[in-house]
Amino acid sequence: MTKKTYLSLVLLSFTLVFISCEKDDAGPSLGGYAGGIIITNEGAFGNSNSSISHYSPDSNKVTNNLFEMVNGRNPGDVLHSFGFEGDMGVIVVNNSQKIEVVDPETFESAGTITGFSYPRYFKGLGNGTGYVSNGSLAGEIYLVDLNIMEVTDTIGVGMGPEQMARSGNYVFVANSGGWDFDNTVSVININTHEVEKSIEVGDIPVQAVTDANGDIWVLCRGKVVYDDTWTTIVEETDSRLVRIDGTTHEVVTDIVIGETGDYFNPSYLSVCPDGLELYFGESDGLYVMGIDENQQPASPLIEKDFTAVITDPGTGYIMGVTLTDYSSAGKLHIYSANGTETGSFNVGIGPNGLYSFY
Repeated sequence: MTKKTYLSLVLLSFTLVFISCEKDDAGPSLGGYAGGIIITNEGAFGNSNSSISHYSPDSNKVTNNLFEMVNGRNPGDVLHSFGFEGDMGVIVVNNSQKIEVVDPETFESAGTITGFSYPRYFKGLGNGTGYVSNGSLAGEIYLVDLNIMEVTDTIGVGMGPEQMARSGNYVFVANSGGWDFDNTVSVININTHEVEKSIEVGDIPVQAVTDANGDIWVLCRGKVVYDDTWTTIVEETDSRLVRIDGTTHEVVTDIVIGETGDYFNPSYLSVCPDGLELYFGESDGLYVMGIDENQQPASPLIEKDFTAVITDPGTGYIMGVTLTDYSSAGKLHIYSANGTETGSFNVGIGPNGLYSFY
């Protein structure tokens, strides 16, 4: 059973691990750079050396520094995540407290929205609007209108809101606690932009995805609390995968994952394009679990410590990124469906996410 220390929350703000096999409701079918895989590289905190890399399955090539190459400037400091809404891509830049909006086919800048304090993730809602999760303690969801490049509303949620997942007319927000602790998921009605329910899950929920049935899976890291000297554990809880019914909004599955002493794991969660399998990372590698299973598999499919994993919807290849350090290039690894590595490429500094437009 994985345990997590308070220190992990500190590092989480700098090395956020996003996973993206999730099917986004607003996903378009586009060409150009939108036809491949986007890799987000957060860079080193305070150095403004974040970047975007792009992998083309057709040519089997990686283009690095894509945003800078096209726009003549760096995206900003600590590139945290990427999302899309219709024919627009959204880059969330945490320490620069902004989002950059781009044309995903050309990656030309379409505008910048500022006014955030601690932005984390973007979730498209349709009609050029979306939610941005924000906050290291008390949290809020910002409603943004990409047509006018403005924040138009604010919704209060739990502490430290992170990844969001959508089912029908509801968005489910994982509230990690940020610099503290939380164990809730906020449920927002996108028609009213109001929180209708708060659901208790495991400790430190950080990521959420939607499966083929419209149910929401939430990755809860679990916590370890030390005394004032940081030498004695006074409380520890399990890491869990929790499934929330997309219709009733009730918890219907609660699975303990990981093992004691697995310090920075589980590290990510994703759902494959067909919505029938979950991917999540433990210290010993990538685990694949069917959405109808009720326990963690006995062994990983791939024994490598990734920071993000995705399945390419066109080829079926499994792709994972690994972190070297915060001054050197990371790596993109390509695998066949059975877990055999077929190639690797250098990407930017601190790769933390993989995204596909499908």
